[in-house]
Amino acid sequence: MNQSNVDPSHCILTRQYAVYTPPIDDMVLKIGDWLDQQRPGGFIYGASRLGKSRAIRWYLADVLAERFGAVIPLVIWNRRTDQQATEAAFWHQLLLASKFQFVDPARVSKKTEGAYLCLQRFISIAKSAGRNYVVLLIDEAQDVTLREWKWLVGLQNQLDYEGFLLSVFSVGTHQLGYNHEYLASTGNAHVAARFMAAHSRFHGIRTVNEGAFVLNGYDVDSEWPAGSGTSFLQAFAPTSFAVGRRLSDRAEFLWRALIELRPPAAKNFTEFPMQHIAMTVEDMLKQLAAGGDWEEITSYQGWLKGLARNNYSDHMRIIATAG
Repeated sequence: MNQSNVDPSHCILTRQYAVYTPPIDDMVLKIGDWLDQQRPGGFIYGASRLGKSRAIRWYLADVLAERFGAVIPLVIWNRRTDQQATEAAFWHQLLLASKFQFVDPARVSKKTEGAYLCLQRFISIAKSAGRNYVVLLIDEAQDVTLREWKWLVGLQNQLDYEGFLLSVFSVGTHQLGYNHEYLASTGNAHVAARFMAAHSRFHGIRTVNEGAFVLNGYDVDSEWPAGSGTSFLQAFAPTSFAVGRRLSDRAEFLWRALIELRPPAAKNFTEFPMQHIAMTVEDMLKQLAAGGDWEEITSYQGWLKGLARNNYSDHMRIIATAG
């Protein structure tokens, strides 16, 4: 498909972007509230592909800084599923997540050295922000082991002894809720009480108005490259954009297609994954850039075809079965 009029490094083509959504706003608001309350921990859970990781990567730090009027001492750790849960590797991963410039990615320190360096690194992050606390945000936290939770208890205790607070906020799938119950029922209620007493659900797109909000992100509430003032839709379909055409005006078509393509197992679901909406919009933008007809591409049938092409129904069947 010819997209010669669009820079091949455009973030839509590289898929290195996110649009702000109502569920992202809810998530950041909740974490901000937990910070205000000085919670020692909390977890946010939701089905896969709703946009949790992109919210963390693209918006969390900036929106929190805007709310509090200062940079938040924040460490974001993407807990890989293949990570070896030795104590030395654990501290090594936290040091890497904290962007500690003196850590060698290829060399894992001894556990005592790693624990000490991690303690000092977190204190340094707090002091640099002029705060007496630091926040650890764990993405994909459903894979955190009991041993790792206990090591975090130790780190929290050590920081408290030094006069600093550590809040551990976790984001992951519904399995996080089961982890909370498992910890509470296996003699580790103190761990659950610290890190999982507060909790909130991350939702999908729940209404046609939320769908319109998302599409407006592509229409006008976006920009690439930074400082250009050019939105995503404007870059891919400048002629249509110039005459006032907007994807958000097609939100009703999107919503109808999401409802129509739900498999029977998910017929009661009324919230939908951001990933499949995003992939469908990306495909539409590419078609428009290649000279496709606006009315045809953004029609109800266009949304049906786009969602089907991106395996939306299969995904809905899977999450309905899982939960």
